[in-house]
Amino acid sequence: MEKGKYKITQKVKNYERQFNFYILISTVCSGIYTWISMVFKETLMIESGILLFTTLITVLSVNLAVDWKVKSHSNTWIYASPPSHVIEKNHHNVITEKCEHIPSLLNSKNPVSKFISQLFKKSWAHFAIIFPSFIIFYIVMITGLIGNQKLDATEISLVNFATDISWLFWFPLLWLLTWLGNGRMWCQTCPFSGQAEWIHRLHPWKKVNKKLGLNIRWPIKYSTILYSAIGFSILTWVEEFYNIGGPGVPELTSVVLIYIAALELFISILFQDRTFCRTLCPLSAPLGINTMISPIGTFRTKNPETCKRCNTKDCMKGNEKAHGCPWFASPGSRENSPMCGLASDCYKACPYDNIDWNVKRFPWLDDIFTSRKRFDIALSITILLGVVLFQFLNALPFYTMLDSWLNNITGWKNIAQMLVPGLGKFGFSTSGYPNPLDYVILTMIPLLVILIMAKFEEKKGIPLKWSFTSISYSLIPIFAATILARNLPKFFGGSLLLLNEIFNPTGYGTHNQAIYKSFWGSILHYLGSNPLNATAEWWVLLLMEAIIIFGIYLGIKASNILSETDGISKKSYYIAVISFGIIFILVTYWMSSPASPSLPFYNQYLGNLIYNPFQAMPPF
Repeated sequence: MEKGKYKITQKVKNYERQFNFYILISTVCSGIYTWISMVFKETLMIESGILLFTTLITVLSVNLAVDWKVKSHSNTWIYASPPSHVIEKNHHNVITEKCEHIPSLLNSKNPVSKFISQLFKKSWAHFAIIFPSFIIFYIVMITGLIGNQKLDATEISLVNFATDISWLFWFPLLWLLTWLGNGRMWCQTCPFSGQAEWIHRLHPWKKVNKKLGLNIRWPIKYSTILYSAIGFSILTWVEEFYNIGGPGVPELTSVVLIYIAALELFISILFQDRTFCRTLCPLSAPLGINTMISPIGTFRTKNPETCKRCNTKDCMKGNEKAHGCPWFASPGSRENSPMCGLASDCYKACPYDNIDWNVKRFPWLDDIFTSRKRFDIALSITILLGVVLFQFLNALPFYTMLDSWLNNITGWKNIAQMLVPGLGKFGFSTSGYPNPLDYVILTMIPLLVILIMAKFEEKKGIPLKWSFTSISYSLIPIFAATILARNLPKFFGGSLLLLNEIFNPTGYGTHNQAIYKSFWGSILHYLGSNPLNATAEWWVLLLMEAIIIFGIYLGIKASNILSETDGISKKSYYIAVISFGIIFILVTYWMSSPASPSLPFYNQYLGNLIYNPFQAMPPF
C-alpha cells in the first residue's frame, strides 16, 4: 500500500517537474523572440512577444512559489480552513444554510423561464449564443489590422470600429453585467473559448465521442485562479503602456485579441476542455469574483441529496447525449460558484433534471458566506483591487510627476522607446508611462494593507491565512463597484460613436476632428461629453460616486455577516471596506476636477480639491 502510494506521488512529482521544465524552456524562447523583435524593430511582434513572455513567466513564478510553500501535490492549499472555535460555533448555530434564492430562471412557470429552460436543453443553444460575438470580434480583429491607424493630438482614435467597440463599449459592459446579470455572462458568449471548444470537440454543438488534442490534465497542484489575476494586472500594464484602451492605435487592440484567441486554441488542443478559461484567461479572475455578488446566480443543484445518490456524475463527466462541465466546476458546491462559466453542459447532461439557475435575493451576497473559502481568490481580490486603485490614482497630477521622475532616474524612458518602434508614424509617443516600479508598488497596496490587518488578527489567535481570506472577501463589492465606476466615462462619453462606424468600420476617409459634425458625435457634445479630450459628461461623476457608495454599503453588509460566521472582529472589516471606499470616493472627485489653477482650492498634486460638480470632467 505504502509502496503504491509512493509510486503515485513520485509520478505526480515528476509530472510537475516536467511541466515546469517545459514552461521554463518556453519562457526563455519567448524572451529570445521578444529580443529579436526589438532588434528588427517590429512593434506588433514586440507586443505579442511581451504578452507571451509575461504569460509564461507568470505561470512559472506562481508554480515555483507554490512549490516553495506547499509540499503536498494536491490543491488543498487554495482553501483557508477556519479555526476550531469557528467550526464549533457554526456547527451549533447554523444547522442548515439559509436559502438566498428566489424564482428560478429554469423552473419557474412564467413564459420567460419556460423559454430559457427549453432553449438551454437544446444542444445548439450555446453555439447560437456565442456565434454573434464570434462574428463581431473577427470583424474587430480585421478592421483593427487594416483600418485607419492615425491618432489625434491627444493620442486617441475615435473613428475605428475595432478600438471603439472594444474599449468604449465592450470593456465597460463586462463590469456592468456584474450588476445587471452575472459576472460570467461574457464567458457564456466568449467567441475565443467558443472557437477553441468547437475545434476541440470536433463539432460546434453535436456530441462527438472523440476529442481533438492531447487532453493533458493541468497539474492539480497548480489549479489556481492566481494566474488569471496576475495576468489581468500585467495585461493592464501592457494596455496602459501602449495606450491600447485609450482607445489607441487599432492594430495593437487586434494583436491582443489575436493573441488571446490563438493561446486559448493552443491550450485547448494541449490540455483538457476549458483549462485556459479556468486558469490563464486574464478576465477569468475578475469576472469570477464579481459573479459572487451578481443578482443572477450560477448553475446549482436543486437537491444536494440527489447528487449524493448519483453514481454516474454525468454533470461532470458527460454521457452519450451531452458533454460534462468543461470548467470542472461541480454544481453541488457553493465555493465553486466563481468558477462556473455558465456553459450549461451540466444542465443538459443531468439525468435527474436536478440543475437549476437561480436569481438571488438582494443584497446578492450569499456566495461570499461559504464556510470553505478560497485563499487564492482572496489573493486575487487584493491584486485586482490594486489594479483598479492604480487606474484611479494615475489620473491625478501627482502620479504624472512621480512616474516621470522615476522614468528619468531609472532609465526606463530609454528602454520604453525600444518597445514602440514605428508607432510614431501614427501619432503615438511615450515617456515610459507607466513605470513598472511605481505600477507594482501601487497595485500591491491593498494586499499589504490586508496582510497587516490579518497580522493583528493573528495576535488574537486567528490563523493568518483565514483572517486574510475572510477580510479580503469583504472587499469584493468594493472591487466590483470601482472597476465599473472607472469605466463609465468611456461608456457614456464615447460609446455612441460606434453608431457612426457601422457603415465605415475601418474609419478611412474621416478623422477625429470631424466627429462633432456627425450625428452621434454632436449628440455626445450636446450632452456635455468631450471625446476629443477624453472626458465624459459632468453627471457621470455623480453616477460613479453613487456606484462606489453602493459598493461600500454592500461591503458593510458583507462585513457584518462575515464577522459573525468567521470569528473576526467587525472593526477589521470596517477599516478595510470604509478606508478603501473613502479613498476611491475622494480620488474619483479629484480626478474629475477641471484641474485649473484659476479656480479656488487648486492643488498641484491633486487638482481642484473642492469644485462645483457641474464643472466635473470625468476622464476616460
